[in-house]
Amino acid sequence: MKYAYVHKNLRELNFEEQVIFGSHVLTVVACFAPWFAATPAYETVFWYTGFGGPGFLIGICIFLISLSISITFIDRLLEKNAIKLPFKWNYLYAGAGVQQIFLIILMWSVLTAVGSSYADHSLRFGIFMAFAVQICGLVATFLNFQLDKQKEAKAFFQHPEAPKSEPKNEQ
Repeated sequence: MKYAYVHKNLRELNFEEQVIFGSHVLTVVACFAPWFAATPAYETVFWYTGFGGPGFLIGICIFLISLSISITFIDRLLEKNAIKLPFKWNYLYAGAGVQQIFLIILMWSVLTAVGSSYADHSLRFGIFMAFAVQICGLVATFLNFQLDKQKEAKAFFQHPEAPKSEPKNEQ
């Protein structure tokens, strides 16, 4: 198997990082699901994905942010290490998560305002899925921050261990 190390690298990510990666991959998928449906009076039902309708630009931003975070994880999983940051990865994940939640709420507001002009309208699965997984991703980012602080504190108070010499067997 050519890419067997990818599975190993995925398993070496801690649980919080796996949740962050999964939340951004699921957000990319959720952008293709229906976000809004409406029934105009005496016409057929229509629906919008994250890329359609009056909030298409917001949906494209949501898609691109999640895609970029997913690509950073894929870069780490494939051991390419082409993407380097001058700051910790958690800051990128937190910034993207907060921005994603803000944009999803903004999209929710736009679609609700647009829906008021139709006889029957509803928000669909895609926007709820994107919102829920981004909340999970943001909580996982916060927990990852705490885990990093805990590791730094342990490393600070840990006494360096002297290398143990093995007893020699003389025969």
